[in-house]
Amino acid sequence: MKKVKFLEFIVLSGFLVGAVIISLMNQTSASAKTDNDYQYSSVIFGFKNKKNKKSKDIPTYKMSETFKIADVEYTIHSKEVVQNVGGEFGMNAKGSYLILNVTVKNNGTKSITVSDSDFKLVKDKTEYETDSTAGIYANDDANLFFTSVNPENEVTGNVVFDLNPDTISDTNLKLKVDAGFGNSNKAFVTINE
Repeated sequence: MKKVKFLEFIVLSGFLVGAVIISLMNQTSASAKTDNDYQYSSVIFGFKNKKNKKSKDIPTYKMSETFKIADVEYTIHSKEVVQNVGGEFGMNAKGSYLILNVTVKNNGTKSITVSDSDFKLVKDKTEYETDSTAGIYANDDANLFFTSVNPENEVTGNVVFDLNPDTISDTNLKLKVDAGFGNSNKAFVTINE
């Protein structure tokens, strides 16, 4: 009887250790991903798998230039720097708000969902997220917060970032449009020329 319980304990312990190892492998490979070189490594098995696509393969466009990713057209029309969005009852920036006016047009055959999280700013190896709450205040008519866009339709709205003023004026600052997985679904737009 004791041998059976001991064997059950060993088997359950083995499953538990296996689950922990698999969990660590997933966390390690996800945390070791770097945006610029798409390098993944596994500490447990000690191997590295470097993909051949680098950020250099991602096309770069200028402000006001319309570009296409898959069946979707993007245009970054303008930029504005402000301290407040929404007026008296709105929000004040921690640094300054960089507001980018964006149009997204669906040329595909199915509805797409557009979100401000599709846009990030990058400067060298640093990546900046949008301020979705400020984005709600900055959009009177159209909101780029999980908006469904049917084929042949477009939506125009403001994407808002709360940044240090020095970052806003940096010539290396670029908008990264991320329309899905892989470099073929990404594009950069220069913000300051």
